[in-house]
Amino acid sequence: MALSASAAAGAAVASTALGGTTRASAAGLSTTGTIADARHVVILMQENRSFDHYFGMLKGVRGFADRSAIQVAGGYSVFNQPNGLGRQYPWQFSATKPAGGADPERLAQCNGDLSHAWSDQHKAWNGGKLDSWVSAKGNVRTLGHLTRADIPFHYALADNWTVNDAYFCSVLSATGPNRTYHWSGQIDPDGTAGGPAHDGGDESGLRWQTYAEALEAAGVSWKVYQNAADNYGDNALAYFTQFSSAPAGSPLAVKGMGSVPKKTGRTPDDIAAAIRADVVAGTLPQVSWIVPDQASSEHPYATPADGAHFVHMVMDALNADPDVFDSTVLFLNYDENDGFFDHVPPPAAPAGTAGEFYNGTNIGLGFRVPLIAISPWTRGGWVSSEVSDHTSVLRFLERWTAAVGKPATCPNISAWRRKVCGDLTGMFDFANPVYGLPALPNTDATIGLAACGPLPNPAPVDNKLPQQEPGTRPARALPYQPNANLDHLEFGSGGVMKVWIAMANPGAAGAAHFAAYANAYRSGGPWQYTVDGGGSTSDFFNCGTGFGGGPYDLGVVGPNRFLRRFKGDATKPGKLVSVTASYANAPTTGKLALWFAFANTGTAAVTFTVTSTNYRTDGPWTYTVPAGGTASDFFNAVAYNNGWYDFTVTVDSDPTWSQRFTGHLETGAASVSG
Repeated sequence: MALSASAAAGAAVASTALGGTTRASAAGLSTTGTIADARHVVILMQENRSFDHYFGMLKGVRGFADRSAIQVAGGYSVFNQPNGLGRQYPWQFSATKPAGGADPERLAQCNGDLSHAWSDQHKAWNGGKLDSWVSAKGNVRTLGHLTRADIPFHYALADNWTVNDAYFCSVLSATGPNRTYHWSGQIDPDGTAGGPAHDGGDESGLRWQTYAEALEAAGVSWKVYQNAADNYGDNALAYFTQFSSAPAGSPLAVKGMGSVPKKTGRTPDDIAAAIRADVVAGTLPQVSWIVPDQASSEHPYATPADGAHFVHMVMDALNADPDVFDSTVLFLNYDENDGFFDHVPPPAAPAGTAGEFYNGTNIGLGFRVPLIAISPWTRGGWVSSEVSDHTSVLRFLERWTAAVGKPATCPNISAWRRKVCGDLTGMFDFANPVYGLPALPNTDATIGLAACGPLPNPAPVDNKLPQQEPGTRPARALPYQPNANLDHLEFGSGGVMKVWIAMANPGAAGAAHFAAYANAYRSGGPWQYTVDGGGSTSDFFNCGTGFGGGPYDLGVVGPNRFLRRFKGDATKPGKLVSVTASYANAPTTGKLALWFAFANTGTAAVTFTVTSTNYRTDGPWTYTVPAGGTASDFFNAVAYNNGWYDFTVTVDSDPTWSQRFTGHLETGAASVSG
């Protein structure tokens, strides 16, 4: 989407500080200011890293400083995970002091992998509670993370282009199922075409259509760059019989199963050389998938340093003709999280959703993984927080192939995923490209698999929440506007008491996913909801006999740090008061604001107090509401806080009653991260 004049100016200022070979225009390229200006899409999927593991410390993203993090049992933050009889926060691999005097920086690079099969991924997820990471993975290394000093090249990519901090892998499972989603849009959970391919080791004999075949049918050129004998089993096209049995010389065999020429004797160098040769010859396909060898894949033991060098070589190869680099979208993503912790609950489909359950269990979404979009239209160190997964890459290709007149669709993506997950176009500003390849950190200091094998694994030496880098970054607009309120309390016979919560997504284009959590007093949950743009839903939560006897503490989370928390006791005076949040323009500024409507159905006056929990330093604000009366006020979020708000409301008649409202107001324009 086009930026406002001020946002575009900010992006331009950011880009001029990047250095390197940035240029104002691309010679020989005609532009339309639309997605059709991209001539090539290159997809490089790496291995087994979670978002928090790589980027929990990166400034301006939803990392370790997340103010809207959920709670786990006992009232602890999700960051403070159970560890046997104790607890453990995420810890820095390179800050360890292992036995034997090993170099901690090398250990951070060489850290071994963890269990990441269907069973233990679901155990860590625990229905959305995210409270079983150490026990599920069998090792406290699940909570280990890296820093800018450990992976400077990856941080430089995020600082120069656009990172998505709401990109989830597709399946709560291993590499094979996630790569199957990445290439085809599903895992065939009903087993009608060779599936279900839900776990590692079952990725063979699949028969449904892949997206490569859709491209072939649409006349879009495509190719897999790999060494088929040295690709770590990561080319998911090989899982499909139409490729594994393709006749020699056929398009599927040549483009999907073939190997790059052997020029150097090293697979990563050969792949980069093949890309460079095609760029120089003008034969780079419209769509390319790149499948590296194990040593370059970033799979644990295959180091981030070696992966960074491979990514750098790919970028340099694309830049062998600067006009090619300046007309290319390169997606760098990761197939799954290995066993590494991430704190953001993945959206999950409500029970019974077609195509989203295997054997009665949610398929996904899986845990967050990194995604960086590298292109002229994503320069400037932006963050996008639009919920996405591996099918979003296919949907970007759908949008792009349609724009260039050769539409190729993927029929396998479920209707629910198409609602909840975006198509990644929101990461781009096609009207304001910034051309050229900026200066990036040197990546020549590779390590290699052989140097990692003999080393011991690191172990934590401290136990405190990591301090995420301070600061913000420019943020892309999002297509939803979540809201939730405690609607009313319901009382029935036999001690039945219910808290009704209303969830809405007013004035939005995209569907918003919500999850409701019981923080205390009762078990169960979380409960999953999907609300279409402009839609609403509601549900009740028992808090009476058998569910706490009156007290309640319920949270609702949604996209982009959205949080509501409702605390009280249905037997106390707070049952007679309410506050309702809504969004409307402020009369003083004409810009979108948060409004609170206070109501008092009691027989005596009460005083509500609104306190700024974050973002604002003024207040508090008090409102005395007479018996049977109402009051309202607005808070300028867009005009003064880049759309961010975080308020807690209390009432003097009942110390058990409080409600917290946290989120971001969307206007369709670029913003700043929270």
